[in-house]
Amino acid sequence: MDRVKKYNSYYPRIWVVMLCIIVSPGLITGISAQISYGGRPVSMNNELRKEIPVVTMPEFDVNRYLRETEQQGDRRLKALVFAKPFQLNLDPSKDGVWEEMPDGSKVWRIALQSRGAYSLNIIFSKFSLEEGVSVFVYNPSVTHTLGSFTRENNQRSGSMAVSPVRGDKIIVEMQTLSGVYNYGDLVIGMLSHDFTGILDNKDGRFGLSGDCNQDINCPAGNPWQYEKNGVARIYVNGNRLCTGVLVNNSANDGTPYLLTANHCIKDSTEAANTVFIFGYESPFCNGGDGIVVRSLSGSDLRATQVNLDFSLVELREAPPSSWHPWYAGWDRTSAIPGNTASIHHPSGDVKKIAIDADPPGTGTFGSNYTPSGHWHIKEWETGTTEFGSSGSPLYDQEGYLRGVLTGGDARCGEAIDDFYAKFSMAWDNYEGAAARLKPWLDPGNTGTETLNGLYPYGESLLGAEFSVSTIEVCAGDQVVFTDFSGGDPFSWEWDFGQGAVPQTASTQGPHFVQYLTSGTRIVSLTVEGNAGIFVKELSLDMNVKTEGLPVAYFTYLQNDLEFQFSDESVNADTYYWEFGNSRTSNLSNPLNKYSTDGEYAVTQMVRNRACYDTYLQNVLVKTTWSEHEQSYRGIMVYPIPAKDFIIIETDKPFTEGTTVELFSVTGAHLEKKMMYGGQTRLMIDIRKYSSGTYIMRIVSTGETSILKIQVLR
Repeated sequence: MDRVKKYNSYYPRIWVVMLCIIVSPGLITGISAQISYGGRPVSMNNELRKEIPVVTMPEFDVNRYLRETEQQGDRRLKALVFAKPFQLNLDPSKDGVWEEMPDGSKVWRIALQSRGAYSLNIIFSKFSLEEGVSVFVYNPSVTHTLGSFTRENNQRSGSMAVSPVRGDKIIVEMQTLSGVYNYGDLVIGMLSHDFTGILDNKDGRFGLSGDCNQDINCPAGNPWQYEKNGVARIYVNGNRLCTGVLVNNSANDGTPYLLTANHCIKDSTEAANTVFIFGYESPFCNGGDGIVVRSLSGSDLRATQVNLDFSLVELREAPPSSWHPWYAGWDRTSAIPGNTASIHHPSGDVKKIAIDADPPGTGTFGSNYTPSGHWHIKEWETGTTEFGSSGSPLYDQEGYLRGVLTGGDARCGEAIDDFYAKFSMAWDNYEGAAARLKPWLDPGNTGTETLNGLYPYGESLLGAEFSVSTIEVCAGDQVVFTDFSGGDPFSWEWDFGQGAVPQTASTQGPHFVQYLTSGTRIVSLTVEGNAGIFVKELSLDMNVKTEGLPVAYFTYLQNDLEFQFSDESVNADTYYWEFGNSRTSNLSNPLNKYSTDGEYAVTQMVRNRACYDTYLQNVLVKTTWSEHEQSYRGIMVYPIPAKDFIIIETDKPFTEGTTVELFSVTGAHLEKKMMYGGQTRLMIDIRKYSSGTYIMRIVSTGETSILKIQVLR
């Protein structure tokens, strides 16, 4: 199948046109946000005098809340709970404070606080504003501001969800112009306390998925550069995170339908109170964080079925053309795919891709679900899914949508047994328009069985248009150029600028291009169709990092089950650790406590803007020790417990420069011995040390061994 939809051309012939644009980093990443209408909070002008009343949420135990949440549902479902919601009923007529300005306008404000939250998000249970009224939501320092929201944001449901705002305290501000005596209806119905870090710098979920996951802009994602633009990360009801996908209908009219799981969006209230984030992806393979500002609020529930686990919603606003949205094509037959792929947001991270090279089986997710209603992915060859992946699309080898994720047991290290609700079963297997897809996705009752994907802004005059993934890369990384030209072109000629590899191309793409040096590049795309020729040029100021690249490395000290990791990397700005026991950290020198003995793979990833490096080391957690000796990696230490001397022996000679160091359990460095090349035995005098536990570190040929030593007087 040609995944790029072919558009009809019936327009008169046009002249060749050249469009040249100077591109800055802001233009590449996009500056769109949850659709708002300008202005800024009056608080920024320091003109307000009244103290803002603060409504503080009760404190709660996060672990207890998560345990209670898990007990209420199936743990195999893969929605990610990231926040605790608090029900409110705050109304400007009885809460907060009003203040009149010199020009006759009025300002209402109220502060909401939940101590310890990484971010806060609110849902207006009533949001119906009159002309001349605007609302803002921001943190006290006014460094993270959303709005203004006006009557243009009014929704049929009468409610509105707002994206998270960083910090544990936010301010809601409403402004009314002079002469406006009725602001309409505004009630704050819910505040959600983010306890996972959904926002931090750009986005706190970045890097939190397992290291087996593949960025959508890695080579595994090369064939999926159109489909990825239809996948959204969704915040449901202020406290859950899932994935969804835009889906085409047989009228090809660009109606913004989005398909996800029923356990993500189960009713019309949750549909209305969902925020949809598009384009959250790393700009290149294993690259930095993505942008999180392309958001839309609110949808209407069109169809849902709890036993199969799907929900179809219609977004209140269509994603704009600058986001290059892709509405997935579909296959509603029961034919078994030859292989499959899924694009999703595991753990809420940047967009990833999972690939199964084999045909899926048919399965039943559980006793409460439709028998044989799911595709069973027996094992992913590339990547996996995690919490946050629920509702993500399953594509077949032709790029057709075949299902959405319910859940399963797959995870890094054991990527087996995931289940996707079948698109074919959701089509017309249930009674009523509100329980099946057919009335919505085939409105003309055409009987269509397979439908191509749609770029809804392509039905236009012939025009060259393309996107650029990034202008900042590490040497050797790829920049992705994706064609979005309209008017049914039949030829494409690319020039990626001086020094590009490759420099030219004569197919639609997408194309993956390397730049080895920094500098300005003139990139052009010429398209030709029956209506004529069109050319677009971009002047790209490429920033290619070739010096000061980060290098990852770490050491550690053990105290029983606790490991203190020490960063020894160079040129690192940010850190990400995985300790092999499902725990992670963004600290430079983290402390991790293991619960059981075993060998754990510890990974440190360090970044420096566009560049990254990874270091992996296995650590042995051993708290049960031999009474007389211990052995690890061919190294034997005895006697245990020791009194006067410790003897270290190896089954093969140490290399030149091997070091043996002794530490107290608090990390104090006590002494260091050097081993000669060929030496197999070393004795250390410990008579000066008191009874207790000590840590011995042996470093040989780049390998580090950590042993616990017991001294008894």
